Amino acid sequence: MKDEKRNDKILLDSMVKFDYRGFQRHDVKDISMSGIFVIAKDGTLTKLSTHSLVEVALKLRTNGQTKTHLFKAHVTRVNREGAQLEFSDADVDAYSALLHLGKFKSR
Repeated sequence: MKDEKRNDKILLDSMVKFDYRGFQRHDVKDISMSGIFVIAKDGTLTKLSTHSLVEVALKLRTNGQTKTHLFKAHVTRVNREGAQLEFSDADVDAYSALLHLGKFKSR
């Protein structure tokens, strides 16, 4: 992935896996060190219940390299727009990559 900047925002490749489905592309917003909001594109995310377990794969660029980082997360809130996820497990490299992010929007 090539980072693109528009209006000081970074575009991210993001995919979410839930309910025994494979990874599916979703737009995301409001990412932080503790979680991310995943925008519902077809209504499936809005059917998730609080505490449902999901996995989030993000392509993040740090130190000149782009890597896909996997975050385990659980649902903390669901509304018509999508689901708020809280990260529960990731490796040190994944959290380090999050530290290097500035303002961004999903791809």
